[in-house]
Amino acid sequence: NLAKEKEAILRKLDEREVPTRQVIDDRLHACAFRDGPLGFSAVGPFEGIGNLTEAHLKAYVDTNYTAENMVIAVAGPVKHADLVNLASASFGGVKAGGPRSATEKPYFCGAELIYRNDEMGPTAYIAVGWESVPWKSPDAVTFMVMQSIIGSYKKNTGLVPGTISGNRVINAVANKMQVGCADEFEAFNYFYRDTGMFGFYIACDEVAVEHAIGELMFGCNLLSFSVTDEEVERAKRELKGTLFSAPTSAEAACAEVGKQMLAYGRGIPAAEMMLRIEAVDAEEVKRVAYKYLNDAEVSTTALGPLHGMPQYYDLRRATGMHRY
Repeated sequence: NLAKEKEAILRKLDEREVPTRQVIDDRLHACAFRDGPLGFSAVGPFEGIGNLTEAHLKAYVDTNYTAENMVIAVAGPVKHADLVNLASASFGGVKAGGPRSATEKPYFCGAELIYRNDEMGPTAYIAVGWESVPWKSPDAVTFMVMQSIIGSYKKNTGLVPGTISGNRVINAVANKMQVGCADEFEAFNYFYRDTGMFGFYIACDEVAVEHAIGELMFGCNLLSFSVTDEEVERAKRELKGTLFSAPTSAEAACAEVGKQMLAYGRGIPAAEMMLRIEAVDAEEVKRVAYKYLNDAEVSTTALGPLHGMPQYYDLRRATGMHRY
């Protein structure tokens, strides 16, 4: 019964609590890719749900749930021929979709989307992003290493105190707590079919907004000019640990294979990914960072008490080094 399902869905959407990080990511995409599907909200508010009909749902299923959009991933002791027979028997009747219309690369818009609210508490939430590369780009693995170079930090957590960390950004942020800096930050990397986004997320006290953004912008600038071999090797070790020390359940393996099929059109063996990571050095990081991040458009969104938030003009100017 579609009417009952719509009522239940709308009630759940109204009652659920969406994590602030997820809201910030959603709004950052709405700001950066506002003219394309990547800018559509995934957390709401959702307009028009009440007007959905069975005809809308059927058209959506017929358009998207087609043979070329399906991936069957299996992990475990199974023969490929047996899998093909089972898949043919179960899904052989799934229709192929029609010819796809040509799509343009999503336009990345350098802009800001600011939600200032001085009454929501002492913590400000900020995200800044640059346009990066799609999954299949030769520079994608370098972006993964760059993300690991910037790293992530949360105050008073972890085995190694941030004040003695070998990560320059974490060390600078942790040692600036006397004047106020980020309580939490994380570099992020989103790859899509035609484009991508690289940037950082910050949660900080309202008096530390300017300092926190300044440290993270400076850390990203250093990727273009002052990356050491030691930093790159540390980042590569951490990236390998993140990629290959995850839970090895059959469910996780299937999910990873399915993701790789959708992203690359094939499974990526662990040995191949290790070789691609090993091929990245400091000069390669500088080349990629200078090409995509230096003096480039940025998109930003922020929520909370933002009286220390730099103007967009100053943020855009901070994407390049200024030496006098």
